Amino acid sequence: SEAMRAALRTSRLLARPASRFRLCSKRAYSSVTRCVDASPKDVKRAAAGEKRLVTDASAVLAELASAVSESSETSPRSPRFSRNLRKLSLYAKHGDTIKGFFEPSLLRLYLTIDAVHEPLGVSGALVEIGVYHGKSFIPLALIAQKNERCVAVDCFEDQAVNHDHSGEGDFKAFWGNVENAMCVCQGNEERREGVSHDDDGDDDEKNDWFRILQTDSARLVDDSSPLTKATGNTSVRLFSIDGCHTSEATVKDLRIASETLHEKGVVILDDVFNPDWPGVVTGLFDWREEVLKDGTPKKGNVTGTTSTTNSTSTSSTPGTSTSSTTNDSTEDSWHAYGLEPFAIGFGKVFMSRPATRDLYFHAFCEQSEEKKSSSSVRKTAKFMGQNCAVFRHGWISTFHGNE
Repeated sequence: SEAMRAALRTSRLLARPASRFRLCSKRAYSSVTRCVDASPKDVKRAAAGEKRLVTDASAVLAELASAVSESSETSPRSPRFSRNLRKLSLYAKHGDTIKGFFEPSLLRLYLTIDAVHEPLGVSGALVEIGVYHGKSFIPLALIAQKNERCVAVDCFEDQAVNHDHSGEGDFKAFWGNVENAMCVCQGNEERREGVSHDDDGDDDEKNDWFRILQTDSARLVDDSSPLTKATGNTSVRLFSIDGCHTSEATVKDLRIASETLHEKGVVILDDVFNPDWPGVVTGLFDWREEVLKDGTPKKGNVTGTTSTTNSTSTSSTPGTSTSSTTNDSTEDSWHAYGLEPFAIGFGKVFMSRPATRDLYFHAFCEQSEEKKSSSSVRKTAKFMGQNCAVFRHGWISTFHGNE
């Protein structure tokens, strides 16, 4: 039937990893048919999902295209912002060809983060743990500057370490998708070519901007030297976490991100509120308790990481007030290693050091005030003791996150 065909088109458009269809074969989309047959409501939902997803992607594309036009004509945007805007507007369309769960509206939020970094002179690597086929990694690569490295960390075909089967990566697909997207979405004058699979230790100048660490990210907790080398011995200004979704793995990934983060950097944690992956939110709070209790991360000391913070920040230790009796060493440790949320939306939670949390929170709210759109703030709400800008959860996350 037409409804069934629509449902199958949606499954391809959303490109779900086969391992996430709990009743499905790992090798064929025919299993999706069985899932759909199990409930007529799923057929209607899939058809509605296809329509909504296309509408959302078109709206984001139109919004970014309009912003590109405004930037080139009257807007006082910086050349860097204009370049990023142009590249991400192209990716808003091209990204539909890549398997994954990245919500198109996130592109606008990534632009906002980079717009905060530019005037502050924030520079560093851009890293993602759990890249799958590259759909959410590529935007990081597109906004990276010429002196910055992009690092992808994934176990890929080594699924023995993917304990919760939260997505089976494909090295060849990832590699090809990154190269293709960089070709399609960049101008000739800014093209960055080549990739490097950083196993042999050789640095090729042509490939110097891109590193792939094919490993279990948990191993980096005990030995962070591969990541240190991959980032060029620099701190990380934007760290995306979408790896194994158990609480133990989430704690370890947050340790790595916290230890390598630039003092004004941002950590983006995926699936915190996804009911199918409760290990993520559990791991977030376990890691928070660990830092508050033990004072410093248990493992790892990555060269290049800065831990100095602005002591005049209005943000306080989570769960406390400025008059708290928490001892000075614990508070100092939290300001050095802690992460506090400033935004929630499209399946992700955005966090930064306490000293810069308010800066990002206000930047996200202000970008929504400038122009209402699908990526505008819906409201503000408290999470982990902090007021956060709350965006839509996202159509993909809401209706397909648990398949």
